[in-house]
Amino acid sequence: MNFPTSTNSGLIYSTMRWYNHSYLLTPQVIISMAREISSVLELSNSIPNELVVEILTRLPVKSLARFKCVSKPWHSLISFPAFIKAHLKSAINTKNSEYLLKLHLFCICTYPRNHFREFSLHLLMGGAQNDDLATVNYGIPNPNSPMRILGSCNGIVCVSMNEMQLFIWNPFLKNFKLLPSLRRPSSLCCYMKDGFGYEPLTDDYKVVAIFYCMGDSGPYEVQIYSRKTDRWKRIENFKYGNPLDQSAKYARGKFHWLIDSDGCSEIVTLDLATERFGKIGGPNPDAVLECCSVWEYDDLCASLGLFSDNLCLLYDDHETHMDLWVMEEYGDKDSWVRYFTLPVFGTPGLYPHNLRLCWLNDDEIFFYYGCVVIVYNMKERAHRFTTLSVDSAIYQGELMVESLVLPSRGGP
Repeated sequence: MNFPTSTNSGLIYSTMRWYNHSYLLTPQVIISMAREISSVLELSNSIPNELVVEILTRLPVKSLARFKCVSKPWHSLISFPAFIKAHLKSAINTKNSEYLLKLHLFCICTYPRNHFREFSLHLLMGGAQNDDLATVNYGIPNPNSPMRILGSCNGIVCVSMNEMQLFIWNPFLKNFKLLPSLRRPSSLCCYMKDGFGYEPLTDDYKVVAIFYCMGDSGPYEVQIYSRKTDRWKRIENFKYGNPLDQSAKYARGKFHWLIDSDGCSEIVTLDLATERFGKIGGPNPDAVLECCSVWEYDDLCASLGLFSDNLCLLYDDHETHMDLWVMEEYGDKDSWVRYFTLPVFGTPGLYPHNLRLCWLNDDEIFFYYGCVVIVYNMKERAHRFTTLSVDSAIYQGELMVESLVLPSRGGP
C-alpha cells in the first residue's frame, strides 16, 4: 500500500520508548500516542510513515478530522484513498479491540420528529443515559422532512426524503451527496422497494429501486444507480412477486429480499457486479413449523436480517416466542441453523424487517428488531433491555461503523 511520503525515521523511538509493535493498543494508549506524535511534530518531522499510519488507522473519525490540521503531510495522508481504505479495513475488523468503539446504531426517532440520533454500542452497552445520547445535527438537507433509511455500508448511509429525493450521507463527516432524480412509473399505486450497497470489484456504491405496484402481480420495473457514473439505468425486471422487505439486506456484494413462495421462505438476490437476479433457499419449512405454529393473517411472520455478515431469518409468532435462524455458509441452504428462541417483546413497530445482530463479546449479542433493542446472553439464555429501548422512540435504524469514505464519486 503506497501512501504519500512523509519524513525520515528515528526520533519517534526516543520520544515514545514505551511503544512496542507487539503490544495490543487500547483506545487510551492510541490517543496518548497521537498526542505525543502531535507534540513531536512541532520539534521534528522525522517520524516513520509506517508508524503514523499504524496509529491513525485505529483512531475514530472525529479525532482524524482534528488531526488533519496538525500538518500538511498529515492532511494529505488522512485524505489519501489508500489510507481511507486502510482505516475502513481496521474499523470493520471485529477482532480489533477498538471495534465496538467505532460501531454505532443510527436511528430515525419519532421524537423529535424525523431526527437522527447516534448511539455508540460501546456507550449503550455501558448503560449510557439519555443525556449522553443527544440529538445531533448532521448537516443533511431539509432535516425536518419525513425520512427513511434504505441501507448502510462502509460507514455511509442512503436516505430517502419524502420518498422522492435520495441522498448518500456520511454522518461522521457531515458530508452528503444528492442523487439524480429518479424517473418513476406513472401509476399512482406504485411505491419503491430498494437497497444500498457496495460493489468491491469496481469499487462502486449502488442504489436499486424496484417499483412495486399494488394489485399488480409483476414483473416490476427496476432501476439501479451507480456512484461512479452518477446516473440511473434500467435493468431486468423483478419477476419474483412482492418483496416482503422495504429495503434489501446487503451482504457479500449482493442485495437480498425475502419473498413468500407457496408458504416457504425464499430469498431473491441481486448481484451488484453482474446486475442479475438469483435465489437462495431458506430453512427447511418443516423444521420452521415445528418452532412457530402461530401465523398472523395467514401469512408467514418472517424477517430477513444480518447477524454480523451472515444472513439470518427471524420467525415471530407474535404471541409467545421468536426463533432466529442463521445461514452459516453463504449460499448453502443446508447450512441454516436455529440459534436461539426469544420471548415476544411486543410489536416491532413500522419496520419489522429491520433486523440486525452482532457479537458484543464471547457471550452477548446485540439484537435490534424494528424498535426492539436488547442484549441477549447466549450462555445464560437470558436477555436485558438497553437504555435505548426505554428512553428513545425509534422507528428505524442501521448499524454503522465510522469511516472516512466520501459519498461523492471522487472519494474511495
